[in-house]
Amino acid sequence: MIYIDGIGMKFLVNEIKNEILNYRVSKIYQYDKSSLSLFFGRQNLTFIINNKNTIFYLKDTKDDNTDFQSKFLLNLKKTLLNSKLINITQSGFDRIIYFQFEKLNQFGNLEKFDLIFEIMGKHSNLFLTEKNKIISSIFTASLDEGNRVIFPGSMYTPPFEKTKLSPMQLTSDDFPFTSGDDFLAAVEGSGKIFANEVYNNYNKFSEYLKNYLPVIYKQEKGRTLTYNVFSEFSAFEYDTYSTINESLNIYLNVSFKSSFFNSKKNNIIKFIDTHLVKNRKIIQNIKKDLDKNSNYQKYRNIGDILAANMHLLRHDIKEIALFDFYNEKEITIKLDPSLSPNENLNFYYNKYNKAKRTIENLNERLPKIEEEVDYLEEIKVFVNNETDIIGLEELENELNIKQKRKIKLNKKIKREILSYQFEDFTILVGRNSRENEEISFTKGNSNDIWLHIKDLPGSHVLILRENREVPDSVLLYAANLAGLYSKSGIGDKVTIDYCEKRFVKKIKKSKPGNVTYINYKSTDVVIKNIQT
Repeated sequence: MIYIDGIGMKFLVNEIKNEILNYRVSKIYQYDKSSLSLFFGRQNLTFIINNKNTIFYLKDTKDDNTDFQSKFLLNLKKTLLNSKLINITQSGFDRIIYFQFEKLNQFGNLEKFDLIFEIMGKHSNLFLTEKNKIISSIFTASLDEGNRVIFPGSMYTPPFEKTKLSPMQLTSDDFPFTSGDDFLAAVEGSGKIFANEVYNNYNKFSEYLKNYLPVIYKQEKGRTLTYNVFSEFSAFEYDTYSTINESLNIYLNVSFKSSFFNSKKNNIIKFIDTHLVKNRKIIQNIKKDLDKNSNYQKYRNIGDILAANMHLLRHDIKEIALFDFYNEKEITIKLDPSLSPNENLNFYYNKYNKAKRTIENLNERLPKIEEEVDYLEEIKVFVNNETDIIGLEELENELNIKQKRKIKLNKKIKREILSYQFEDFTILVGRNSRENEEISFTKGNSNDIWLHIKDLPGSHVLILRENREVPDSVLLYAANLAGLYSKSGIGDKVTIDYCEKRFVKKIKKSKPGNVTYINYKSTDVVIKNIQT
């Protein structure tokens, strides 16, 4: 959580002004519908607008530009590129920030524009205005929101709010207030945490109004960034920073990567689950069709019986009783009175041939769909076990998941295969199908020990023995890794198969990492966590 109320916002505005005032806008990037950057040379003024973290700050790093386009971005580029930032002001102590720009147009006339950032939780917005008239906004708002018209072309008016006392007007005579809520209702720009901290202490209020100490509290369920030390968080440890902007870079860099990582992981899991549901439904339907057509031989038998009794068939009969020489009993065969005897005969033979082809096609298709389900289940294990953004991107590529936007958090393209060292042995662990394939058929020697959990999706594990005997302790350690990097969980008792790598064979025309193996032994382990 970021807690920067109107009081803290005043400090942040001053920090930003000291860095970029009188600089010109050189580039404008919009990354998605809720984040963008204005570049002043190398300075990156970033705006983030979402329910959890709505803030602006000078970002230490430069994100890659994207092909994201919007009407708001086009208007920003048209009006603000090459303009000079001449001032940043705050509306009193409200969380409404005005970024004021000016530039000469093609006729040599001075034009002035305001970028107005309203930080108001889920109602936050960013407006581009000229002479107080709205040109565009990052979010399309309703015609009537809070009794104000905020469509392009209308005059910009701040959100209506009850008039409150400016903190600058308060004196010691105004203290104490009866409660934090009373202070919150009366004083402009105060948040609840600030109000509870100072409502009965003028000296602390005066100190917090003049000085600040950016901190990030370390809580059990996350972190909280604030602009001062507050007693509400006294139970938690915290780190201090020299500026609010520095603390925002630390906080948002970690939060963004964590949020982006979890979002990417969830999207891959959603993709896999969707295809698993689809393929399992196909398997269910195939089995129904196989069951439905399982007695297809009877249609040929009926055709043979009719062929042997063609002299008894004629037009205009709906059924006929004939001797079934296959089962040695009399049966009644239904006929279509509108068809000739030969046509009724062909009807049953055609039905037989169609059912036979259906059975053959279904029997050919079923194992392919079942293999796809096994493959997706294994990929899902890899995704759940993944702790690296690069690994998720590799899995996305393997699944051919197209990304609307590419965010590069690391220029590294390919990782080294995960390895463990135990009792002077190196043990390799695959984290996706490509690595499994590499471990099984590229890495190591033919007499190295290959391991895999029995009958469940999981990683291929390889003990690089270097022509040494593998002690039982090393084998059990590697077996535990094979269980740990599988669909099973810590505490589960599982069976691990192992053999020399030369007995592992790739199944032709199958998915990557899909193998068969012979001459193997098995061992049981109870999966334990391992420190890397």
